[in-house]
Amino acid sequence: MSAPDILNIGRLSKGLFVEYLDETTTDDLIVGMGDPPPACDRLWHGHPGVIWEPAMQHVQVAWVGLEDTVQSFGIGFSCNDHGLYSLGVISASDFEERRRRVLAGQSPRA
Repeated sequence: MSAPDILNIGRLSKGLFVEYLDETTTDDLIVGMGDPPPACDRLWHGHPGVIWEPAMQHVQVAWVGLEDTVQSFGIGFSCNDHGLYSLGVISASDFEERRRRVLAGQSPRA
């Protein structure tokens, strides 16, 4: 497996395909009262998403299968002192393959 293409400040943009580089978590998968449960039960290491708010100190990502959870609308990512985020940039084809796997209940990486 190759090293991730880590997102930096200079590449921030709305609509950019990214992956989650931290450890897999089930934290903050809360949805609003009466909303359906999320299509996914965790935010995987390598989970695909799309940046919807590229604010430098609070980048927000719509994570596949978790679009209506706190992970997608409340949690943001800040850069470190070197201008790097815990997000990796992925291609559109990689995004689609990971999206398919996550929605099928599988790890995003084969």
